[in-house]
Amino acid sequence: MGKERGSKTKIIFLVFLLLTFLFQFDLYPLNSKPQQIKDDQEALKHEVVVVLKLVQVYVTDKKGNPVTDLAKDDFILYDNGKLQAITDFEKHILFTPEKKVGKKVKADIEEKVEEAKPSPVSKIPDSMNRKFFLLLDITRCGLAGYVRSKKAALHFLETQIQPSDEVALYSYSSTSDLTTHEYLTMDHEKVKKAIKRIRQIPGKIDEEGGLTTAEMERMKLEVNRFINEIGKFAKSFRYIPGYKNIILFSAGIERDLLYDANDPSIRLNLQETVKELAAANSPIYTVNTAGTRVYFNGQGSRGDHSLKMISDWSGGKYFYDVVHYKSISEQIQNITSHYYVLGYSIDENWDGKYHEIKAKVKRKGCIVRAQGGYFNPKPFKKFTKFEKELHLMDLALAEKPQFQDPLNFPSVAFPCSSNKESNLVLLSEMGLDKIEEVRGEKTEVVALILDEENNIVDTSRRKIDLSKMPQKAIYPFGVFSLSSGEYKCRLILRNLETGKGAVASSTVVIPESPDSGLRLYPPFLLVTGKEAFYLKASKLQKGETEENPLSLINVYPSLSGEYSPLVEVLDKGISKILAAVQYTIFNIQAPEVELSAHLIKKSSGEKIPLSFSILSTQKEEKTHTVLIEFELPELQPGKYSLDIAAEEETTRSKSQTTRTFLIK
Repeated sequence: MGKERGSKTKIIFLVFLLLTFLFQFDLYPLNSKPQQIKDDQEALKHEVVVVLKLVQVYVTDKKGNPVTDLAKDDFILYDNGKLQAITDFEKHILFTPEKKVGKKVKADIEEKVEEAKPSPVSKIPDSMNRKFFLLLDITRCGLAGYVRSKKAALHFLETQIQPSDEVALYSYSSTSDLTTHEYLTMDHEKVKKAIKRIRQIPGKIDEEGGLTTAEMERMKLEVNRFINEIGKFAKSFRYIPGYKNIILFSAGIERDLLYDANDPSIRLNLQETVKELAAANSPIYTVNTAGTRVYFNGQGSRGDHSLKMISDWSGGKYFYDVVHYKSISEQIQNITSHYYVLGYSIDENWDGKYHEIKAKVKRKGCIVRAQGGYFNPKPFKKFTKFEKELHLMDLALAEKPQFQDPLNFPSVAFPCSSNKESNLVLLSEMGLDKIEEVRGEKTEVVALILDEENNIVDTSRRKIDLSKMPQKAIYPFGVFSLSSGEYKCRLILRNLETGKGAVASSTVVIPESPDSGLRLYPPFLLVTGKEAFYLKASKLQKGETEENPLSLINVYPSLSGEYSPLVEVLDKGISKILAAVQYTIFNIQAPEVELSAHLIKKSSGEKIPLSFSILSTQKEEKTHTVLIEFELPELQPGKYSLDIAAEEETTRSKSQTTRTFLIK
């Protein structure tokens, strides 16, 4: 049974935390594929593997202006106190869309950048791109600050963000704690849309009268909860390579709470949390949403001092008034837009220990900011329960999973009923010969459904033994109950001993049920000739057991074991396919439905008529299931869509649907 769409619980924050808690993914074995995970990671403890370690470094002069003309030999680098030979070097000089640079100046800079680039073998990866985390503290911003914060965030995205930058958006409110609106992504339009969609009620800035003792205690609890939520991020951020730039829009913590002589817990808690962020190379750029406004309750209610503390302790910068968002955006851009990436070789040890990094430059008058350190990786078997959950969510949801390069497989997701109960089918095809690294006695199959705002609306998992399955292909599937809307769907297989995973991704739209007429649902396509093994990923329902779960035959009663699903690829030369088609009749007496179908070749738009025969028809309440056999002409390789139309003869009510597949 799915949860109601849009429900927001702690799981929303957890998902973002899972995605960002990424272990040592800036270590790259030389002359090998990044992030390769061995089948037997325990053996790595006895091997000497040389990896390329990458460090992101910012250099400014004493006035805060970036120094952009340094070369590799200008840097000195230490790892745990040991001097390192810098083998790889890149400089990143970014131009904002609004800043115009003379052709000669730009050409000179580009020439220097090109000279500094390393060889293709050791090309600096995307993990060293800039990363920005936009955080709206809705509880403390006030209505005017809330509106200005969204405007400022949008302006920053529209004028300063570069195509290679990764951006995430999240907010905090006392009612929903930390909420993720968009994960780290290079799709900046998604982040802009997410900003515009935020519809939370901002808190009020106290303007009249002092606080009672009870109000003070309540506010202390809320403030400490806010700090603790940020603390969870702090502990995860230090595992992400390079700098993680946090832009915090907030009116800050009231001075009376921050400097309570009888209870220093808030100040101490804030200090420890921000120090953790500083150690994780996560400077916070605090933007005061209250600005220079007058506080009627006096100095005690002002939050500017806490914002200054946060920025100072983390290595960021304080901006006193959000109304100056244009200047603020330019200053943040200037601080973060010029940096160097240094690479050095080091023996990889799978012991999980921390390494301290120190970077210096030989030129006088330079101020250097570099990541403070990193953690060695460790075998999957030694992950804690929480770390394994982080690993799973990174595998399932990250645009570029960082623990490993997972195996990727096709999947389809389509609505199958007008009822809210069991109205979505999610299906993938995974050849056992292609998932050899995943197969094992301890494997899990996981299904995950997210709505358009990235809220998890349904998730389930089951443990299975894939080590002795003789079939050449398995079909992980799930049947879910969802409200109307657009969803992202994931099916994951993961070896619980090595961590190696396989992922299938798809999207689906569940339409609203009409009041009357005809509704045709996408066909479930099948072919003959190979045995299908269905592996259920969704929750067990009434009448099911772990040893005997219901199969898709329970959704499509006309199916039989002699057919296997067509998920993506149809072998060239096959002359017949079958389609289990469901349709629903709403408020039509004695309906007569006529079906028609044709193929469309996507490359040319050619329309190919199809002949077919109906093998069986079944009816359950309003839903009709028809098993159709299509005769296929000889088709050339390429992408095709099967379009099926239905028309009710009396009312002339019409509906159509489509499925695409490849001929290879």
